[in-house]
Amino acid sequence: MLEVEGLEVSYGHVRAVRDVSFEVKEGEFAVFLGRNGAGKTSLLKALLGQVKARGRITLRGRRLEGLPPWRRVKLGLSLVPEGRQVFSPLTVRENLELGAFVAPGKLKRNLAQVFSLFPVLEEKAGLPAGALSGGEQQMLAIGRALMAEPALLLLDEPSMGLAPKVVQEIYATLKKLKGRLTVLLVEQNVKKALSLADRVFLLESGRLVSSWGRDEVDETVVEAAYLGGSEL
Repeated sequence: MLEVEGLEVSYGHVRAVRDVSFEVKEGEFAVFLGRNGAGKTSLLKALLGQVKARGRITLRGRRLEGLPPWRRVKLGLSLVPEGRQVFSPLTVRENLELGAFVAPGKLKRNLAQVFSLFPVLEEKAGLPAGALSGGEQQMLAIGRALMAEPALLLLDEPSMGLAPKVVQEIYATLKKLKGRLTVLLVEQNVKKALSLADRVFLLESGRLVSSWGRDEVDETVVEAAYLGGSEL
């Protein structure tokens, strides 16, 4: 599904991602763990083409380097960004419709699928997105990404800033998506991330230092990466 070789991202003289190579197979739920500043968000932005990067990125046999973000979306990538980034003045429905720009002929069907995953969005479809709670905005951001019918869904910190009950709801929905499409999740909530992971990658200072299958995770290494396991 996704093959990445020698990925590097720099901001001036600061190297945020350093020679990262990995593979995500079709249907896998892959998780990238790491402290703040480890390079997780920069990695996702590089995959979508939002920041300049060096290295090879291949999605289903198609090279993505040099392609703008909208082309990568059309080829099957879709990002749920950190901080949700919904269009606050637009209605919930309008936000979702914007997500469907690559599949306009399937708008009605995809809208029904998103509403089935998140009934609250259907209830509030006519409200401005800015009127939603933080948890509802996160649901909207996920729904908007799903409207593009992605082959690979990129999720950046979906639990950030949310109450535990809302995090439970978000992860219950992600569990429903598991196996239906390929997912690459960046997350600080280690327990929640590991509950869904098929493959786990650990980033430290922009480098990929460890990778495991779900049953092989070395929690001692993960705890050390999170300064004694405060995130566990």
